[in-house]
Amino acid sequence: MYFCIDMKCFFASVECAERGLNPLTTPLVVADGSRGQGALCLAVSPFLKERGVKNRGRLFEIPKEYSYFIAKPRMKKYIEYAVLIHRIFLKYVDSSDIHTYSVDEAFLHVKEYYSVYGSIQAMALTILEDIRLTLGIIATCGAGDNLYLAKLSLDIFAKKQKNNYHYLSLKEYYATLWESKDLTSIWQIGKGIAQRLHKLNIHTLHELALADPNLLKKEFGVIGLDLYEHAWGKDTTTIQDIKSYQPISKSFSRNQILFRDYTKEEAWVPLVEMLFLLCMDLSRKKIMARNISFYIGYSKHIDSYHKSFTLDCFTDDFFKLKNELKVKYEVIADKPIRQLGISLHNFIEKEKGNNTLFYQPNIKYENLSDVITSVWQKYGKNKLVIGTALEKESTLYERNKKIGGHNSE
Repeated sequence: MYFCIDMKCFFASVECAERGLNPLTTPLVVADGSRGQGALCLAVSPFLKERGVKNRGRLFEIPKEYSYFIAKPRMKKYIEYAVLIHRIFLKYVDSSDIHTYSVDEAFLHVKEYYSVYGSIQAMALTILEDIRLTLGIIATCGAGDNLYLAKLSLDIFAKKQKNNYHYLSLKEYYATLWESKDLTSIWQIGKGIAQRLHKLNIHTLHELALADPNLLKKEFGVIGLDLYEHAWGKDTTTIQDIKSYQPISKSFSRNQILFRDYTKEEAWVPLVEMLFLLCMDLSRKKIMARNISFYIGYSKHIDSYHKSFTLDCFTDDFFKLKNELKVKYEVIADKPIRQLGISLHNFIEKEKGNNTLFYQPNIKYENLSDVITSVWQKYGKNKLVIGTALEKESTLYERNKKIGGHNSE
């Protein structure tokens, strides 16, 4: 038995809690008002959401008839609340039975615990009430016999219940969801996968359950088999499986949306700064990368440019990576740029070294990166920066103050 617990309109609810306000009756928007009416709304309170105001919209899109508070995003504060919520979970289940799915959502394996409370529902409501009384946050809980059913229970049913709880049985799953043609409402089925299923003449979960598993595997790879299993309401994955999973390949990435259109020459500055931060990540984790990819998004969605390339050896040397990136960057079109992204892939542990005669470690750089890391850990990233931070095109100082691209206060 699993719970999937989500904090309703989390960022906005935290801002309401900090002000002693009820999120169910308070019109509050989490956005950086200093960016004008075009500012992105990271979250809206349940009060506004129930009236059709959507998250991720712009301030100017909120109907004029609503007056509302604007709260500047504070990512550090939201993380603090997430930690407090996790501590509440630990009052009811062991840490090995908790999987943090996102900053505001978690799965709990409760099979060994709920009998103490008399029923599954009683345990769920006890946890939800604890979160509300302790932190002032409204939470919802979906329950199911596996992770998949618990997640669907949360997304489709629990949020519509007055007590914010719902248990989705396999019988109810077949009765209510099997014939629904809204595949995108199902966990892990986005528009792209739904369109590909439609091409296979699959429009419902029932039709997906009756499809040939081999055909699904051919079309989607191993994900196709997951889709087939989920269509039957089955999911053999456990929280222990998730915790023990080690991905075959990882990537480190940075991206940003610029505040104005940058020329090709200007955009090179923040791109290099993102590469520098990635290299410091490599140094701190004692790993090296061999593949780079970068993304250029031109202004007004004219088009974009993607490029990936492989180095002649594994490295974490910022100067080497910058020189390699510069060569590839020079060929892009000289058009107004509004978005940047860069990723490093294909890693090896530093102690294993390179299997090539042409690689020579840069001892001076390694010593320098160690010093930079130690300074950052003690004083913060803005106490020691690369020279590009002095350029007017630089975004480094401001981005170092943020978490996930947002205000970190």
